[in-house]
Amino acid sequence: MARRKIGNSHTTICIRWEDKERFRKFANFVKKTKTGDLNESDSVVFKKILDYYGLNNQSNSEAKPTYPSKSNPQV
Repeated sequence: MARRKIGNSHTTICIRWEDKERFRKFANFVKKTKTGDLNESDSVVFKKILDYYGLNNQSNSEAKPTYPSKSNPQV
């Protein structure tokens, strides 16, 4: 399971620039500002994609670790 510091609400996820450009195509327009158009943030787009994926795919109910650890050996 993912660990986080108490009080932190966000994390950083590393993706390739090509995937980032593809990802940003799903951002919707929010409003016009003095400096230009404001679109949805990456976190909003990620949540929408994750919610859609969760509704349309079977998932295990428990979170899985990203990397193996000595305290959580694979059988």
